[in-house]
Amino acid sequence: MRRFYFFELFTLANLLAIAVIGRNTLHIVGSPLIWIPALTISLLPYALAGVGVRALIAWARRDRTYFAVIRQRAWIVETLRIVFGTGLMIFTYGWIKLIVPIVHPRLFDQELWDLDRLLFFGLSPNVLFLDIFRAPAVLRAIDWSYANVFYASTLVALAYFFSEPDRRVRVAFANGNAALWIIGGWLYMLVPSLGPAYRFPDLWFVHEKALVRTQELQAVLMRNYQNVLRVWAGEKVDHVILIMFGIGAFPSLHVAFQTYVFLWMRKSWKSGRVLFAIFVVTMFLGSVVTGWHYLIDSIAGIALAWGCYRVSRRAMPA
Repeated sequence: MRRFYFFELFTLANLLAIAVIGRNTLHIVGSPLIWIPALTISLLPYALAGVGVRALIAWARRDRTYFAVIRQRAWIVETLRIVFGTGLMIFTYGWIKLIVPIVHPRLFDQELWDLDRLLFFGLSPNVLFLDIFRAPAVLRAIDWSYANVFYASTLVALAYFFSEPDRRVRVAFANGNAALWIIGGWLYMLVPSLGPAYRFPDLWFVHEKALVRTQELQAVLMRNYQNVLRVWAGEKVDHVILIMFGIGAFPSLHVAFQTYVFLWMRKSWKSGRVLFAIFVVTMFLGSVVTGWHYLIDSIAGIALAWGCYRVSRRAMPA
């Protein structure tokens, strides 16, 4: 077995860090012995789907190279390590983000709103974009796309890189992906914020008929957020707290993830590059229009993605 990779060591180090910082919150987060295996198992179909698609393409092209790669014990073990490492990363990220209101209850929404206005010469990008795209049919399209693109992009990206035959590429992708999400989680802790739809809800409530999916999900996340605080205060709650339903605006990791995958796709899959370029624009625009994020959140997400890509690409394992 090869030495530990960066994504494994980095994730374990940060899991230890949040376990120390949030040692009194484990009753809120839930047992790692339950969450981590569940997350890992939920990711295995992504790897199987990716292998299946690549195998069909290889079979159609009568190319046996891919079959020779995926039969190797080392490739299979490494795939399991990457899948497990990704599950561990998701748990670590989720724990960090979930307990932000306990560890650092100060909110910076007004400062982020003011910074957006400063960048836009006194105008709020959220107000401006919402006004430009206010037609009900357009808002419904944005509402649907923002709610579904991230899940579709996650499936495509993880299936693609989990099944990648080149060890150097997929390990480098996993390294940068772990850094992206975990650094993003600590930025949520450093600059806690709810997002414009929560801080200035009246701007979006008037569009509730067009933004049905968005506002339903925002309500679910806010209930989860409030339940974290209630349990911390010793109160009983009626709903199970979900580790992936933490709230944080700065940075936008949805935009960051699309950008990160797009940067990798430029080198390996032309159609994927085009697809994720569309995803970046869709998520960037949708995050502002729906009120999930301030504009500066997406700018920060793109910068974080670029940095993680550059470092992971340059440090590709031999």
